[in-house]
Formats: sequence, structure tokens, C-alpha cells
Amino acid sequence: MNLKIDDSNYEYYKNIFEIISNNIFSGLGADVPEFARPINVLNETEKQSKSLAKKSLKEGLRDSISSLKHYPLSIVDLIDTDLKRNSLPGIRVLQSIVNDTINKVLERKGIKNLDEYYIVKEVLIDQSSEIDEKNKALLDQYFYDFEFKTKKGK
Repeated sequence: MNLKIDDSNYEYYKNIFEIISNNIFSGLGADVPEFARPINVLNETEKQSKSLAKKSLKEGLRDSISSLKHYPLSIVDLIDTDLKRNSLPGIRVLQSIVNDTINKVLERKGIKNLDEYYIVKEVLIDQSSEIDEKNKALLDQYFYDFEFKTKKGK
């Protein structure tokens, strides 16, 4: 499963995002106004620009999936159950997207696009990441190389 969002799969990924974000907010008892809830922000973005909504959904979904390890297990279990009840991939499948990206970057010895760049950035920032020090050092170098290449190319 890849996280490439286009017109053909937008609603599918939007359903995943809605389930994750709704469960997080309700599970934490967050007092967030309706207009500020992630799914409602996405709906408003759709009205302005479908292209921007697809990009926003991709980033929001990736961030939501990556941040699940910071939430109580009870909330993660609710999300997983809700996803499966709606015939959507479970949490472990979704989290494997992030892990697969890190493994590909390490195997390839470099970051090839912005999607990988942001996933690597998140792993490097995350103090609770389970990546060993050797691989973190490699990811840090690939991150720097990509940033330098990107800035030089402008």
C-alpha cells in the first residue's frame, strides 16, 4: 500500500483520516471547536482547491499515522477496530508505510523525494524512535545531502 493520493483514491484515504482524527479527538476528550477539527478543515480546503486538499490529506494522514505511537494504546485500539469495521487497512498496515519508507531510504542510501524527506525528518526528530544510532546517523546524512541538493538546485 502506497500513500499516493489522487482523484481515484481520495475518498478512501479521507475515510481513513477521518476515522483516525475523530478517534484521537474523542478519545482524548479534546475540546476543539467543530470548525477546527482536522476533517472539517480538510472539507473547507476541498471547497477552495481539490489539489490543495489532496496534498493536505497526504500530509495530515502521514502525520497522524506517525504520531499514533504517542497516544494511549486504548485510543490506538479503537482506531484499529474502527478502521477494520469499515473494511479499511488496520493501524499496523498503515504504520508499515512509514517503516517501509525508512528501510527504502537506508537500502538506497539516499532520499529521492519530499515525501521521503518529511518521513525521515520526523524519525530524526522523534526521540522515542526505535532506529538504532548507526542508522540514525545514516539518515541524518541522507537528510543533509537531500537538503543541500534541493537548495543547490534552486
